[in-house]
Amino acid sequence: MGATSILGVVTFGAKVLAVAVLVGFFVAASSASPPKYVYRDVALVAVSGHGTVTSKPHGIDCPSTCRTLFVRGTHLRLHAVAAPGWRFTGFKSTFCNGAHATCVFDMVSSHDCVGGACPTGVFGVRARFVRDS
Repeated sequence: MGATSILGVVTFGAKVLAVAVLVGFFVAASSASPPKYVYRDVALVAVSGHGTVTSKPHGIDCPSTCRTLFVRGTHLRLHAVAAPGWRFTGFKSTFCNGAHATCVFDMVSSHDCVGGACPTGVFGVRARFVRDS
């Protein structure tokens, strides 16, 4: 706060000097431990038919929210529920296949993406619902 008010009243040359001093202080203070980066990956759900897919931890509530960023390494659990008159036929992806209503995986490397080539860090799952006969 004090540095901001001082920078507002000094000349241009003094502003540059003040910024250099503050940056030098930050680098010196943080040189003992390197910065920690938080990597995030995208979970993407594609739904065909009528039903919902939700996630634990919270974030996916498809069809309204079908993609969300999660911290890399998140243990993700997807759960499908068919709409009335429809039934769930299964999840499809490299890591979840079959008619189980739950798909569980760890977001540690991008396995697959629905619809073709996707950038690294995208985890795609397709959920299929069909009309009940």
